[in-house]
Amino acid sequence: MKKWLLRISLGFLAVVVLLYVFVLMRALAPVAVHDEELRVVRVTIPQGSNAFDVLQEAGSHVWWPKDLEKQISNLANNTNWDDALANTILLSNRQALASWDAAAKMPDLQVPEVNSCEDLLPYLRVWRNLSQFASVRENYLLHSGLDKEAFDQMVSQFRLGRRMQNANGVLIVYLVGTAVNNIGLTQMQRWVGKTHLDPRQLKDYIRELELQPDEEAAAFANSARADYHEMIGTVDAFRKGKIHDVESGGYYPRPKLLRPVLPVFNFNKTKALLAKPYLVMVKAAPHSYNEVKLPDMDSQPGKVSLILSGNVVGQILYDMMAPAVEDILVKKSKGDVQLQATRTILALRAYQLTHGHLPADLAALVPEFLEAVPVDDFDGQPLHYSAERKIVYSVGKNLKDDGGDDRNSEADSSKNHLDLVYRFDF
Repeated sequence: MKKWLLRISLGFLAVVVLLYVFVLMRALAPVAVHDEELRVVRVTIPQGSNAFDVLQEAGSHVWWPKDLEKQISNLANNTNWDDALANTILLSNRQALASWDAAAKMPDLQVPEVNSCEDLLPYLRVWRNLSQFASVRENYLLHSGLDKEAFDQMVSQFRLGRRMQNANGVLIVYLVGTAVNNIGLTQMQRWVGKTHLDPRQLKDYIRELELQPDEEAAAFANSARADYHEMIGTVDAFRKGKIHDVESGGYYPRPKLLRPVLPVFNFNKTKALLAKPYLVMVKAAPHSYNEVKLPDMDSQPGKVSLILSGNVVGQILYDMMAPAVEDILVKKSKGDVQLQATRTILALRAYQLTHGHLPADLAALVPEFLEAVPVDDFDGQPLHYSAERKIVYSVGKNLKDDGGDDRNSEADSSKNHLDLVYRFDF
């Protein structure tokens, strides 16, 4: 009986040792990381030529009283308009707006390199504040009857937002740039029916808002690469014990190779995991949303597989840090649709002023006001339009024409009405 117990014990021990050796070998095995397409290329900008420095200077002159935050937002959105308060806001931020204007005229904008999550981006809040002041100024000009000057400012805001998108920053920088140029586009949509701009002037603005697919795809891809670089830098800092623990004031402990039982971390395996979603975004950059084949990013290994992988900590880090690829691609396409919808609405207004009525379809805008019918970046088809309802719309991420219905249903979010509707009032 003792011999059998000894044999069973030895057999169990042998299995444990084999499993341990198996996991150890997997943890130490070299892993090929195919991230060549994710290398970040930064340019050298001559001193004094980087608009980022000018925007930093603008931030040092921002006057943003907390108690007026809501009122400033209202003025930027042209709600509860207060001429005296708008004048006070603009006078108090005159120097900041002068620097904003100077930055908009500069050809180069590149943000500082981000090496890990420890590198903060305080300038993004400054950009947001400056963009709101720019909107207040545009509204003030329009209320003063200076329509062309206001629309020139909107185009300038749009272009600066585009430059922010292409500033070699991480994805949050790209998305803030998208928000800035979308603010300028929304202003145009809001005001075009109320201005005294003539068809010739509107055609000039349509040309200035021309879509640049190659440039925009490159900006998105560069941001994805920079974001990957930040994530890998964060993982590297974590394994070296250089990530601050805010609560304790110290550092998070390094994930050691050997715990009492199993290896728990493999840097290259973690890199390979993180490279996959970023490669998807880089390859998706030049394509419409419907052309992108999204792999299943949510599937996770079972507990046994996770333990045997030798990279438990790496998998946890991946789950915490991996980008929401679909959501980011949706935001990218929304930005493109916003631009196309704005150009379409300007063209519709120019057509109405020229012919005395709205066209029956968007094809009637070509070639007098547009070079081609604007395309919906979600399904790659022409944007939709209703003269009767005064809307231009995209099918949105469900790729289904819901007739311009943008109401949320109580159904699962994937089945909601997700048309992106842009209204006009002329």
